[in-house]
Amino acid sequence: MRRTGAIIAAAGAALLLSAGTAFPRVIDGVVALVNEDPVTFSEVREAVSEGMGIPVGDADALLREERDPRSVLRWIEALVDSALVRKELEKAGQPITEAEIDKAVDSVRKANGMSEAQFTELLGKDGISLPAYRRRLRWQMERGAIVRARKFKEVMVTESEVRDYFRENRERFLVGAQVRLETLFFPIASAPSTGEDAAQARIAVQQAAEAVRAGRTFAEAQALVRGTFPKVQLNAADFVTTEDLLPELQREVRRLRAGEASPAFFTEAGAYLLRVVERRGGTPGDFSAVKEGLTEELTDRRSEKAYSGILSELKRSASIDVRL
Repeated sequence: MRRTGAIIAAAGAALLLSAGTAFPRVIDGVVALVNEDPVTFSEVREAVSEGMGIPVGDADALLREERDPRSVLRWIEALVDSALVRKELEKAGQPITEAEIDKAVDSVRKANGMSEAQFTELLGKDGISLPAYRRRLRWQMERGAIVRARKFKEVMVTESEVRDYFRENRERFLVGAQVRLETLFFPIASAPSTGEDAAQARIAVQQAAEAVRAGRTFAEAQALVRGTFPKVQLNAADFVTTEDLLPELQREVRRLRAGEASPAFFTEAGAYLLRVVERRGGTPGDFSAVKEGLTEELTDRRSEKAYSGILSELKRSASIDVRL
């Protein structure tokens, strides 16, 4: 994106020091102001690097070369949203502290029976550093905190509602059903790699996922990213019993109705995008076996809707200047 790249390059020439935060930080090019608090290019670059699992240098090149302003804007908007929520929690006297994040990390680590070294190693295999994991966890905790504070009653679900949700989605839980799939596969090792091939694969995965979300077919998405990652494979398989699929594919298939596509997900072999074309056969599943998971899923859906409403309210009263 020539225009965005030029603006970012120009902004990067200015160095400021922010004293309005708890810890001073160097401002290396302002791409947005949220109630006069800056969002910097380096923060956007870091978010892209962490979100896509690619080196910072590749994230920098991706941002500077991107031709579609909407792609850059999505990353900036996510940081703007986070800044609004964090400030609102601080105003309410309910900020998420580093001690709370420490406790949450330890809880996850201990639940998996891992030492600190083992946990850090496991994160590394998914291309995530411990500081990046802590930032993701903070974002999740802040989202949850503001929803609980402002929309708690709206996200609560009853067993009756979960049963209704089960009936609406019953095709997902058929036992012994056969499913016909369409997949985009990106062969890439799950372990982090500094190689250009691995970075290009992760960039292509993101681009393909965005294309599918925008309504493009899998074939169109493959054509779009083939120049970035020529090894991408499009597969349209015949019917197969759901239980015969790889566990990672089974998990995604059970989340989707016919016609729906998954987000990108990673396995030991590589990354996938998956679409359920159609299902046939099978017998009804047992509600009790999926009740807990469906309760969480329905709560998450309502939380997402509540969170979107909260952000709309915050943005109406905020001063936001995105400089693209």
